[in-house]
Amino acid sequence: SGYNVGLYVSKHTKIDLLTTPITAVFGKGFVARDMAFVNTAGPEKHEAVALMSTADQSVFHRCRFDGFQDTLYAHSNRQFYRECDIIGTVDFMFGNSAVVFQNCNILPRQPMANQQNTITAQGKVDPNQNTGISIQNCTISPYGNLSSSLKTYLGRPWKNYSTTVFMHSQIGSLVHPTGWLPWTGNTAPSTIFYSEYKNVGPGSSMKDRVKWKGLRNISDKEAKKFTVKEFINGGKWISDAGVSYKSGL
Repeated sequence: SGYNVGLYVSKHTKIDLLTTPITAVFGKGFVARDMAFVNTAGPEKHEAVALMSTADQSVFHRCRFDGFQDTLYAHSNRQFYRECDIIGTVDFMFGNSAVVFQNCNILPRQPMANQQNTITAQGKVDPNQNTGISIQNCTISPYGNLSSSLKTYLGRPWKNYSTTVFMHSQIGSLVHPTGWLPWTGNTAPSTIFYSEYKNVGPGSSMKDRVKWKGLRNISDKEAKKFTVKEFINGGKWISDAGVSYKSGL
């Protein structure tokens, strides 16, 4: 019956992780449905995780992740999010899992005065890792009172092999024409793998995107590598959770 079925609230920041509790899940096959995970620390606390998941084959269906910086920490292993709302400001979808987001609402909100929004910060450190963020059939639109002059980016490379793909998604005009932001300096490592595949909407134009070696044009065959079937081998375990999903493109 919606997000009020379960509400998990944290006031802690990421800096507190070693000494204070946050909402975190670890067990294989974890499933959450119709739940809200909220961090109420506010933007002035900087890194403030609403949920951290290390659970392999974890499924989140019709859930809400509400915070500011670092809202959703998809830490590791295989994860799947369907019809969820993810709200935040800086690096608010981050981690080094193999994760697919399908049919989700990605909702950048107003940050602090000296900040800009970055949706993703993927943390692959080794090219041999099968990890990355796949965003498929999602909608990126502003949340609340987000200023039209506030710069919002699809992501920035947290680590040297950062891997993120947006495909078949609706990208609103809030996304800056350059699309992506370096972690430091004026460019990104050539070893990253970023791609935008057949997206639509006023923010989806590739005309003025950054000219990075790591921002790649991919074929249908390459895009399939980031689907539920090929990227997270999710057919059986997502079906077992009773959640609908799209296997391929």
